[in-house]
Amino acid sequence: MARVEFLTPDEMAEVITPELLRESAQQIRRELLTMPFQVFQDQTAKFVTVLPGVRNQVMFNELDGDAELAPYSINNHDTADYKITGRILEVFPGNCAKDFDPMPLFHSIYGESLALGQALTKHQIARKLLVLFAAKIGKHINDVVFVGGVRNVQGKRTKDLFDSFDTIIGKEITEGNIVAAKNNYINLGKIDKTNATEVLKEYYRSCDPELKKQKTFMYMSQEVYDCYVDDYQARHGSLQYNTSFDKEFLEGSRGKCQLAVLDNMSGSKFLKISTKPNFLLGTDIMNQQNKANVGKYSSWVCTFEYAGVYGEQIRCINKELLKVGEFSLESDEPDSDPDDGGETIVVKTDVAVSFDNAVVTATMGEEPTSQTATTEPSVAVTYSSSDESVATVDAQTGALTLVGAGTTLITASYAGDTTHNAASASYALTVSAQG
Repeated sequence: MARVEFLTPDEMAEVITPELLRESAQQIRRELLTMPFQVFQDQTAKFVTVLPGVRNQVMFNELDGDAELAPYSINNHDTADYKITGRILEVFPGNCAKDFDPMPLFHSIYGESLALGQALTKHQIARKLLVLFAAKIGKHINDVVFVGGVRNVQGKRTKDLFDSFDTIIGKEITEGNIVAAKNNYINLGKIDKTNATEVLKEYYRSCDPELKKQKTFMYMSQEVYDCYVDDYQARHGSLQYNTSFDKEFLEGSRGKCQLAVLDNMSGSKFLKISTKPNFLLGTDIMNQQNKANVGKYSSWVCTFEYAGVYGEQIRCINKELLKVGEFSLESDEPDSDPDDGGETIVVKTDVAVSFDNAVVTATMGEEPTSQTATTEPSVAVTYSSSDESVATVDAQTGALTLVGAGTTLITASYAGDTTHNAASASYALTVSAQG
C-alpha cells in the first residue's frame, strides 16, 4: 500500500468508507454509550448514585411520620400522624449530531497506520475519534450535575437538558419545602479562610441527630475546601501531630462526615450534607433508544450521532437525610434577605474577663477595696452581687457597699453582641462583723 502522503482523496475514500466507520462505531457501541460515566467516575460518580435503567420516570415515596410508647392506658389510641410525598426522577431525551471530515486524520501522524496495512476504522484512529466525541458529551454532563443545569426544551446545550441538584434545591426552597423550620436548611452566611473551620463544624452540628448517625458526605466546591484547610492550618499548624492539612473528614464528626470536594460545584451557593443514595443521576445507557453511530449524509463529510436520556432528583429532602447550607464566599453580609426566615450561623470571638484577686476580705465599718474587671478586648461589663444582704455593688463601676457579715459573689458580666460571645468572671467577697 502506498504511503498516506501519496494517496489522493479518492484513494483515501476507498480505503476509509463511511460504512467502515459505522461498523467501527457499532463494534465499540457499549464503550461509547458508557464513556460519559467513565469521564467522571473518579469524582462525581463516587458521590452520587447512578440509576442506569430509567426510561421515562421513577417515583420515590418519601414517608414521614411518628409513633412512640406512652405509659399504659386504655385511652392511648389516636389517629396516626404521617405523610407520604412522591418525588419523581424524570429523564429527558437528548441527542447530538456532529459533522466531521475524517480526511485530515490521514495527513496526521496517525495516518501512518495505513502504510502499515492496518484498517483505520477497525483500530485506534476511529476509536479515538469516536471516543473523543463521547467523552466530550460526558464532560458537559458532568459540568452541570450540581450547578447550572436548568431544563429548557428550547435550549441547545447540555445545561438545558435537565435540572441540576442546585436548581432542584432552589425550587424546593422557593416552595417552602427546604426551610429552617424543617431543619433541612440553614443560612451559613459568609465563609472565608478565617472562619471556615467553625462554620462547617457548626453546620454539621446543626443537622438532625438521625442524619448525623449515618455516614454522610458534605458536598462542597474546591473554593470552600481551600478556605477550610487554610483556616485549619492557621489554627492548628503549630501542633506537632498536624503533619498534613489535606482533610478527608470534617473535624469533630468522628469520621462520619466525609468532605466531597467537587470541581463541578464551583459557583454553587449551597453546601449539602447527605448520603450518596440520596443524590440520583438517572439514565438508560444501554436501551435501544440510546445510540452511538456514524452516518454519511453529504459528500466527504461524516456525521457522529449520539442519543441518550438523563435526569436528576434528590430522593428525600427531609431533615433525616438532607441538610442544605446556603452561604456566600464574596458578600460581607451573612444574610442579605432579612425576610427569608433562615437561621444564620455567625462565628463570634471570645472575650476574656478577669479580676486580679479571686478572694477579697472586708470588715464592716471600714472602707472596702473594690475590684474592677479587666477585659480583652475592651468591652463594657455589668457588676452584680449574689447576696445583697452582705454587699451591694454599683452595676457600672463595681464599687462596693457593705451591708452585713457573710460571703457574696461579685460578678462582672458581658452580655455579648453580634461579633463577641458573652463572658463573665467572679470573685468572692467575705465581710466580717466589726470587732
